[in-house]
Amino acid sequence: MSDPQRVRVDELVDLSKVRKDGRPPTPAELRAALPNGWKLDDDGVHAVRDLRLFFSQSWVLVLGLVMFGAAAVGLFATTFPRGERALLRVAILVGVMIVIGGVIGPLVTRALNRR
Repeated sequence: MSDPQRVRVDELVDLSKVRKDGRPPTPAELRAALPNGWKLDDDGVHAVRDLRLFFSQSWVLVLGLVMFGAAAVGLFATTFPRGERALLRVAILVGVMIVIGGVIGPLVTRALNRR
């Protein structure tokens, strides 16, 4: 069974459009021709999903979460109690942001990137 995260380059890119003068395309030309979210594997024949942090449009989600989280803390900081209760509420907010950014954010990104 083949790995869905690893496919042949010719399944993603029309190699006849990448080739010039009948010569095979260089790895740099293949990397440039690959769609967003894919990178050339070390063998030069396959492409793998690019799972790097902040790749493509996922940086928008992360930046949005940070900005809205900072705005929420700024707006509600005056309503927080002082002392240990304040630390507990901030810890809960940070925990919620980590869950949203680490679980829900990638799910939304994958859903948006599906064809």
